[in-house]
Amino acid sequence: MTEGITIAVRGAKEARAAVVAMERRIDTATIKALKASQNLARTSIRSGLRGRPRWDHRGKSSRTGDTVRLNLSPHHVSKSGGPGRLTGKLIKGVGGVRRPKPLPGGGFQGGVGVGGGVRNLYKKRLEATYPYVKPGIRRAEPKMAAVWSTAWGRATR
Repeated sequence: MTEGITIAVRGAKEARAAVVAMERRIDTATIKALKASQNLARTSIRSGLRGRPRWDHRGKSSRTGDTVRLNLSPHHVSKSGGPGRLTGKLIKGVGGVRRPKPLPGGGFQGGVGVGGGVRNLYKKRLEATYPYVKPGIRRAEPKMAAVWSTAWGRATR
C-alpha cells in the first residue's frame, strides 16, 4: 500500500544548520565560562596570599635572587593565617590555562595552578603550612555555578 507514495521533508538543512550553530555557541560559551571560572579561582587564591608578611627579609640566594628587605617593625610577626606577601612572585605565579584543551568526548579542559621557576622552591611547603589553593577554590566555587548557567543559558536560547 505504501508503494508510490513520496514524502518530502522540508527544513532538514535548516534544522541541521541550526543544530551546528547551537553547538558552536555552546562550545564558545563553555570556553568563556571555563576562563571566567579560572579567573574567579585565580583571584580568590591570590587574595589568600595578600597582607603583611610574617617576616621582613630574605637573604640572597642563587636560587631565589637578591636580598629582600622590607624594614618592617617588628621584624617577625607570629600570627595565624597566610604568610603574607614578601616579594609577590608567588601571587604573580598563580594563573589559569590560557588555551583550554578540547576533550575527545566533547567539552574542554582547563585549570588553575602556580607556575614554575623560583616559586617551585616554596609553593608546596607553603601550601602545606598555610593552605591557599584549596580554600581559594572553595571560596570561588559558589560563584562558578552562576557563571556556567548564565553562559549556557545564553548559548541555548
